[in-house]
Amino acid sequence: MPKKNQPTDGLGPYEIAKIRSAIRQAWQRCKARRLCVNRAKLPGDFFKCELCDATVPKIHVDHIETVGDVTGYGFIERLFVPSHRLQAICTTCHKIKTNSERRAKKSLADLPTV
Repeated sequence: MPKKNQPTDGLGPYEIAKIRSAIRQAWQRCKARRLCVNRAKLPGDFFKCELCDATVPKIHVDHIETVGDVTGYGFIERLFVPSHRLQAICTTCHKIKTNSERRAKKSLADLPTV
C-alpha cells in the first residue's frame, strides 16, 4: 500500500497539494489581497472585521464566493478576484463561514445522483 502523500506517476493527491500550495503562495502576494487587508487596517496594528465590526489583532482574508478545489474548473479565476470580492474577517466569523460552506458542500454531495 502506498504511503500517504507519496508522489505518483502523474497527477495524484501529492502533486495536487503541491500545486495548491504554490498557487496560494502567489495569491498571498497579490494586490487584491493587500487592498483588502489595508481596507480593514486600524491604527495600532489592529483590524476591523467586515462582518461583525469587532476590533481584532488578526484577520483572515476570505473570498465572498467559495473558491472550491484546485482540480475544479476555474479555480485560478475564482482565487484571483478583485478586492471588492474579498472580505477581511475575524477568526470567529471565518470559522462560522467555513463550517457553513463545508456543511453545504457535504449536503450537496449526499444528494442522490440521477
